[in-house]
Amino acid sequence: MRDLSAQKNIVEIQDGVSGDVHEMHYRPPTTEEIAAYQNGLFARRGRKFMSRIIENRIKYGARILTGFKKGTFGCDGRPFASDPADPDYRDDWKEQLVKNAPDVVCAVAMAAFESTGVSREAELEAPLDE
Repeated sequence: MRDLSAQKNIVEIQDGVSGDVHEMHYRPPTTEEIAAYQNGLFARRGRKFMSRIIENRIKYGARILTGFKKGTFGCDGRPFASDPADPDYRDDWKEQLVKNAPDVVCAVAMAAFESTGVSREAELEAPLDE
């Protein structure tokens, strides 16, 4: 069940670098953020369209990211936390992820902004406009 009142969503990201599975927490994107995300995927430069997919994923992934389960991210061999109540909390946890694990931030954005789709069965059952 999708709880529409949930203030925190969780997605598990398989890390291709460490092999760890990161439990990432993010807030639901707003309607305005969803529209801005989609509108920002490409930019027009004269007659050419330029891809801005990665930049957009990092920007909006970081915007909605609210934390992670402690234990799979660390610096200098020590884990750090995104929870201010944790003794290993780092105030710059989000900046650390954007700078050093942008692939994970991108994956959060992909889950939040790009993962919903239409099932083939629903498409086949839809009435045709005549």
